[in-house]
Amino acid sequence: MNKLTSAKDAIELIKDGDVVAISGFMLATAADEIYATIEEKFLTTGSPKSLTLYQAAGISDYKTAGTLRLTHEGLLKRYVTGHFANNQAMISLVNNNKIECYNLPQGVICHLYRAAAAGKVGEITKVGLNTYMDPRQLGAKMNSVTTENIVELIDVLGEEHLLYKAPKFNIGLVRGTTADEHGNISFEEESSYIDALDVAMAVKACGGKVIAQVKNYVKSESMQRNKVHIPGVFVDKVVVCSDVEKHHRMTPGTVYDPVLAGYYKKDVAGFKGMALDNRKIIARRAAMELNANAVVNLGIGIPEGVASVASEEGFGNDLVLTIESGLIGGIPQGGNSFGSAVNSWASLPMTSQFDFYNGGGLDVTFLGFAEIDPKGNINVSKFGPKIAGCGGFIDISQCTKKIVFCGTLTAGGLVEEIVDGKLVIVNEGKQKKFLHDIEQITFSAEMVARFGQEVLIVTERCVFKYGSEGLTLIEVAPGIDIEKDIIGQMAYKPMISENLKTMDARLFSEAVMGLKDELK
Repeated sequence: MNKLTSAKDAIELIKDGDVVAISGFMLATAADEIYATIEEKFLTTGSPKSLTLYQAAGISDYKTAGTLRLTHEGLLKRYVTGHFANNQAMISLVNNNKIECYNLPQGVICHLYRAAAAGKVGEITKVGLNTYMDPRQLGAKMNSVTTENIVELIDVLGEEHLLYKAPKFNIGLVRGTTADEHGNISFEEESSYIDALDVAMAVKACGGKVIAQVKNYVKSESMQRNKVHIPGVFVDKVVVCSDVEKHHRMTPGTVYDPVLAGYYKKDVAGFKGMALDNRKIIARRAAMELNANAVVNLGIGIPEGVASVASEEGFGNDLVLTIESGLIGGIPQGGNSFGSAVNSWASLPMTSQFDFYNGGGLDVTFLGFAEIDPKGNINVSKFGPKIAGCGGFIDISQCTKKIVFCGTLTAGGLVEEIVDGKLVIVNEGKQKKFLHDIEQITFSAEMVARFGQEVLIVTERCVFKYGSEGLTLIEVAPGIDIEKDIIGQMAYKPMISENLKTMDARLFSEAVMGLKDELK
């Protein structure tokens, strides 16, 4: 039953043309030493080659680790991912048609693993309808050499659904903390479970082989049953990491932190305060949409400021923040610790977290935006040669009843000041965000009415609300000229509410707003 082996011997299981699934979120549960060993063998021998790689979340340290090690022309034939994690080399391969590429919603890929694990044909869901996932648009294809249809439009009980087809997985690469000779894997020093179990089960159900990277190797007699997250029946080979600091980091910025692993709580672990600028104005106005004890998901960037405002207003502890990685409660971390949390209540497998999201478990989500067309369709995933990927954006935005999109009205050199309680535009942004045409539809305005969603777009100078006929301007900041500063900076004219209001004056003051007393 001894499954212990070296990384070099373990990767001999990988054959040319295999379909490989890997677990990970940034560097959490990412088997980086195995990736590095594959890279070394390919660069030396030219094999394994023509692999198909599946990953749900972005797996990277933005430098050299994670899937950056697997980004070589010839090593990959096809890349299926939820997010690119700023892997510029991979993005270049995609843009230059050197590999086939599909960008699927993060939660959908997680659920594809589960479908494969259960012997199902794939994931059947409404997530992605009328976005670029939909075969009536791009079918998730990211370049011209990608031609196979892996997403189909189907009818289920008279309603439209998408079928994301599950492939036959040959190899799974996962990571935990400790293994025994049977291959049982525990995760006591990981920031979350991510999708490691689902990857392992999917691969084994397809008759494939699973390789697990760990820090520790112990006798089975010492492995507690309630600590095992991946049972040994799903693991074929175990590799003990030879350089933990290099290849087995909890996050890009942390080798190991017991607080991020959930063993300890910090007495003081609040959010950083924000200076009064356009970002804080947006975060404040967005925070006005919160209710007491709301279960929330925050996007990257300006939306993260909502938690800072809530903390400043004295009700940060009344919110339940969640992260796509599977964490519930506590304080999500950013930067090099993105995907982890301090003082979290619990950690779910990432697939279960997306079950929660898909089932409407969130009260509200705050997301960013980059391009918006006249109907209210939004693009956050691709802009010419720049590819971010959708991540969990589509899963969350299509399944949450209340959505607040947050961002400045323009971008690129925008400079603004608050003077005497009024917003002053010192230098207008060069890039318009409200455009006639957008490259991809990452959020479908058509689905808003169908799903009964309440959707706002909050900018520093105005607020729009979604309606049956498109966007309606409902609030304007003091000091802002509607024609010049709003409509003049859009490629189209929105509808204007008959009850147009001035944005709350407290948004533009240094003083605390007193939002805690107004929570519903």
